[in-house]
Amino acid sequence: MIAGRLLSWPAKRWPDKVAIVFGNERLTFAQINERINRLAHGLRSLGLKKQRRVGILMTNSPRFVETRFALQKAGLTFIRLNTRQAVHEHVYVLTHSSAHAVVYSEDLREVLKGIKKGVPRIRTWICAPKGEKGDIDYEELISASSPVEPEVEVSPENLDRINYTSGTTGKPKGVVVTLAAAEARLRNDFVNEEILITPQDAYLAVAPLAHAAGVILPVFYLKGAATVIMPSFDPAKVLETIEREKVTCTLLVPTMIIRMIDHPDVHRYDLSSLKKIFYGTAPMPVDKLRKAMEIFGSIFRQNYGLTEATQPILYLSQEEHILSGPDHVVARLGSAGRPALGVEVRVVDEKDQPVKPGEVGEIIVRGDSVMKKYLRQPKATAEALRGGWLRTGDLATVDDEGYVFIVDRKSDMIISGGFNIYPKEVEELINRYPGVREVAVIGVPDDLWGESVKAVVVPKEGVSLTEQGIIEFCRLHLASYKKPKSVDFVKDLPKNANGKIMKRELKAQYWKGQARMVH
Repeated sequence: MIAGRLLSWPAKRWPDKVAIVFGNERLTFAQINERINRLAHGLRSLGLKKQRRVGILMTNSPRFVETRFALQKAGLTFIRLNTRQAVHEHVYVLTHSSAHAVVYSEDLREVLKGIKKGVPRIRTWICAPKGEKGDIDYEELISASSPVEPEVEVSPENLDRINYTSGTTGKPKGVVVTLAAAEARLRNDFVNEEILITPQDAYLAVAPLAHAAGVILPVFYLKGAATVIMPSFDPAKVLETIEREKVTCTLLVPTMIIRMIDHPDVHRYDLSSLKKIFYGTAPMPVDKLRKAMEIFGSIFRQNYGLTEATQPILYLSQEEHILSGPDHVVARLGSAGRPALGVEVRVVDEKDQPVKPGEVGEIIVRGDSVMKKYLRQPKATAEALRGGWLRTGDLATVDDEGYVFIVDRKSDMIISGGFNIYPKEVEELINRYPGVREVAVIGVPDDLWGESVKAVVVPKEGVSLTEQGIIEFCRLHLASYKKPKSVDFVKDLPKNANGKIMKRELKAQYWKGQARMVH
């Protein structure tokens, strides 16, 4: 097979149509395809042979799209770097993955100084758009290279990318994804009739392109839709961009949706062009989802996935987001949906037997889009892929019609006085309390019970909340052992690039010096 062969098709089908919008910058499919080709040849000219590993450390911009697609056309392996991580975390990923080169954006130049000291063996550093002394100039590399289509032969078992887990329960693991797995995921989206994308669509990429927003982008690109890129999230600017660019689809993490629906001017914008909002990567409180549907309409689709098995593994379609009707149907707003095309999903007990409706078990997954292995971690790989099924670590129940309701992460479960407490249940309740913007529930040390429940709450701006008020609210709606014993109020919760709350980091301050911080 020819690496990146699909990526050239839009330039032949819609050469003069706008493919990328970034502020005042507009690139047609023909223009960006030529730049991708030139960059692919330029990377190869630097001695980066097929399957060499290249890190991308870039904020959202057209240069990220060009680099990601150029790696595919050149037969190179993409190493995903999270711009929000610390220098030592970048050094770990680049060292562990044996990266040969890094392409970075100019605005991250200061961060790169520390990274370079940590990985002296990497000699190839490419800066976009303009390189500094000693680094390769991205634009010069493109200008000096051939615009013809690269012809690089690759095998389906060659690596497409190595994605590192968020490290919420320890050091990040390198998730190895083959070209076959990447194409399986793309193929499933293409034949999924529920994802109807046309050249008239405009996709807003405001979540990090290094993560979920970038995974879904090729589907829009290959169907001729324009991609409107924003460098960072700001609720007012997102609303302005949707109105100005007539955005039809976007992917947002729950935190973004919450900030948008809480924006005082949300009703002043013309958002009528929007026809679908994909959301996922972190739990979405049902109460917030209801409010979002009241504002934006019934245009939401939830995707569930993980680094080891790219979303969607489960999804709740637009039509299944139902606000009124029979209780069991309305309750599905709190579910992750049913299995997506191309994957098998089960919820099983400790003996790998399917659980009965209402019983809690672990979600396991099998399919072509599941990772090949953890890089250099055979023991962790064997444990995660036991019996040919990926163990997700997510606990869930399933109803009579196959809808899966995620209860919590195994590692986040609180054990207090011998009782299992699922933080998600408590979080859903506290999110209903007036004035709460966000909440995380964790277990903290308790001399009598082993662990006790603590809620860490972010109030809405200008709102004053009390510990006793929240505890009393929980007492009225939960079993006594589930209610928080204490509540802390903070301005923000620690999150990774996907908007997922880093509970390990949150727990660390309470478990310092204790033997048990993570289950």
